[in-house]
Amino acid sequence: MNRRTFLSSAIATAVAVSITPAGTPQALAATDARTLARVDEMLARMTAAEKEALVRCDFAAVAHLKIPALTMVDASAGLRGEENVTAFPVPLAQSAAFDEDLARRIGSAIGTEGRAKGYNTLLGPTVDLTRTWHFGRQAESLGEDPLLAGRIGTALTTGMQSRQVTATVKHFAAYTQEVNRFFVNTLVSDRAMHEIYQAPFRRVIAAAPTASVMMAYPKINGTFATQSPALFDDVKKRLGLQGYTVPDFWAGDDQVASAAAGMDLAGLGPGGVKLAPGALTGGAVPPARLDDAARRILVTMFANGLVDNPLPTPARNVSTTAHKSLAQEAALASTVLLTNRAATLPLPVSLTSLAVIGPAGTDALTGVAGSTYVDPGDWTTPLQAIKTRAGSSITVTHSQGTVGDIPLTPVPATALRTPAGAPGLTGRYYATPAPTGTPAATRTDSVVDFTTTPVDTLPQVWSATWSGSLMPTHSGLHRFSLLPAGTATLKVDGTTVVSGSRGTRRFFLGTYDYPLQGTIELTAGESVPIELTYSNATADPGTCGLTLGWQPVSLIPAAVKSAGEADAAVVFVNRIAGEAMDHEQLALPADQNQLITEVAAANARTIVVLNTDGPVAMPWLDDVEAVIQAWYGGQGMGTALAAVLFGDSDPSGRLPLTFPATSSQGPGTTAATYPGKDGTVSYDEGTAIGYRYYDTNEEQPLFPFGHGLSYTTYAHGSVEAAYDTTHKTVTLSVTVTNTGKREGTETVQVYATLPAAAAAERRRLVDFRKLTLAPAASRRVTFTVPADDLTVWSAGAWKLVPGLYTLATARDSRTMTAQRTVSVN
Repeated sequence: MNRRTFLSSAIATAVAVSITPAGTPQALAATDARTLARVDEMLARMTAAEKEALVRCDFAAVAHLKIPALTMVDASAGLRGEENVTAFPVPLAQSAAFDEDLARRIGSAIGTEGRAKGYNTLLGPTVDLTRTWHFGRQAESLGEDPLLAGRIGTALTTGMQSRQVTATVKHFAAYTQEVNRFFVNTLVSDRAMHEIYQAPFRRVIAAAPTASVMMAYPKINGTFATQSPALFDDVKKRLGLQGYTVPDFWAGDDQVASAAAGMDLAGLGPGGVKLAPGALTGGAVPPARLDDAARRILVTMFANGLVDNPLPTPARNVSTTAHKSLAQEAALASTVLLTNRAATLPLPVSLTSLAVIGPAGTDALTGVAGSTYVDPGDWTTPLQAIKTRAGSSITVTHSQGTVGDIPLTPVPATALRTPAGAPGLTGRYYATPAPTGTPAATRTDSVVDFTTTPVDTLPQVWSATWSGSLMPTHSGLHRFSLLPAGTATLKVDGTTVVSGSRGTRRFFLGTYDYPLQGTIELTAGESVPIELTYSNATADPGTCGLTLGWQPVSLIPAAVKSAGEADAAVVFVNRIAGEAMDHEQLALPADQNQLITEVAAANARTIVVLNTDGPVAMPWLDDVEAVIQAWYGGQGMGTALAAVLFGDSDPSGRLPLTFPATSSQGPGTTAATYPGKDGTVSYDEGTAIGYRYYDTNEEQPLFPFGHGLSYTTYAHGSVEAAYDTTHKTVTLSVTVTNTGKREGTETVQVYATLPAAAAAERRRLVDFRKLTLAPAASRRVTFTVPADDLTVWSAGAWKLVPGLYTLATARDSRTMTAQRTVSVN
């Protein structure tokens, strides 16, 4: 199979569409009689072997029937692996915009570019939910709330599929961690599975029933998701999927068992091995099951226009001016102003000098590593954008301050000494997972920097230690990094400086490495003992690797000097994230906390820009004046940040997940609940993830779900609410007023508190609306909440519990502005 036939880590979804001459997408009913008749006619023409070939993804065997090959590309934030495409903000940022129209336009743009590049199947959107702050792929999710994820995911899906391509909704279901992701057994209650983890898919499939759904890696209650008849029944029968299911790449351990259980496109599986002809026949998979799988694949193809609209010759450049403007609009709409003391932002017109510090140039992160990364091409960096916007009236200087979350240059032999005084360290290698007993080999290593087994006689799983002394060449803060495939710990002068695990040094799709970081104060000329331990037992099977890096000269003093000479300082910090890695610590990596603290001490007007995938600890929060959450904002990030800093635009993003105050908050704070014990992780919190957990357990977050400040102020008036027994909806109306002196954008959130007999949480988000208001302007907003969004899963069915329901308007999950109670019977 070629690159365009199967590519990457997810597979296909679609709602049937046709494009009118004017270019307006028109959805076709999933049960369109003509579409189903054409599917039936095609099935009648196919032999049993051809149906089996289609299910096995052997498109060459059915090409004579004019059945197109599925050409796939990862497409959550644009087209991964392609050049001259538009890099949009990561999915979590898209969700932070709280804007379905914007998401639909992003989906349409990605669909347009995908088709123009020769793809008819887009692997996205990802509607997984963030359960814990550890999740390395949280930037690829749509946040912690099932309603928000479902509505943004629906808009993205229908937008993509309006362009005669199929979108893939992934990953079904309860996929929330990267540690042991291929094999972990997830114990989750039936209620949590339906109310939380399946809920976003339920909403997307209701709008796009001929979509495709990708099944996730983990086991769910003992059975691989790819081989679970119960999950296939859920997605097809309960949720109403008419399109096909497909496994995540390398998911499960038996492709034939997957096909028998309900997998439709069964050509992707363990090791990416392509099934041989006949593998699914001869009793291995019932003929009726193969007929159903083939039908679902064809329904998706016909309904979404793949059969009638052959792909064009791939274009070289598909990123239009309009799409670039949309990327900038999305970056702006997703930018969250977390705190803004004394109205520090926007920057005052009296400003004459500005120090920009940190990775703000081409080293600024525009995307997440792995299957969601999109090449930004020629883009405007934050530093460039700030300088352009500042013009000649403001002097803008840049000081690096920190290189951010990257692996450092290997510690050279000249700085190391073995106990015997030779350059380097004494390495002891063990043929066991832990470095105990008699070493299999002992030698002097000039540096610690390897990606293959250093000693030929070692088994597949092995361990090692290195010891000696380190001679600092400078006094002050020293940075150290470890880049392991496995588990490693670095001790310097008896202090553990770096420790942690990585399954891989870099995910195979590339872009960014996954280092571990630490710092320690050292004195030039004063030798200190150094000890390094390593095991590849936690690395991806058959791999190993470790690089001990350092930065002996801190960049912080020069940055502090620059900040002290300016009217204001903007500090950019970052954190690497991506597929096949989780976060072990909530803290910002390396020297970035020290940088912020020292810059803030030198400049009273310090602004921090968090270029991260999600929450981080902020021990310096009380020392700085403003904090901006920029996520990974795609190619429009730089221009958007400049617009927010200087007040050309109102920051209108809101947090799609809760920011914990400490690493012990939220679900997954014990080994059993994250990352699991003995291969099993327990979702003991049930439905209480995200803000529901904080409310239920009375934890005070650092910043709540839905939080985000504006450059103006708003008032929410009194609320009117009523239950419509005929249409089974609750309507709620509120007047929103801009009480400030400039235009701004407010996101009104509506939360419902269910009767005690129904509630598993204190409140749940049931609607939201984003609106832009001129100074002193008011608008009456009416929300219509379907009764379905107030139901609970009980005894295998959805139930609307009679009783009193309290609906409240809010600015975030902790700040209710007005409320009304309605009786639902």
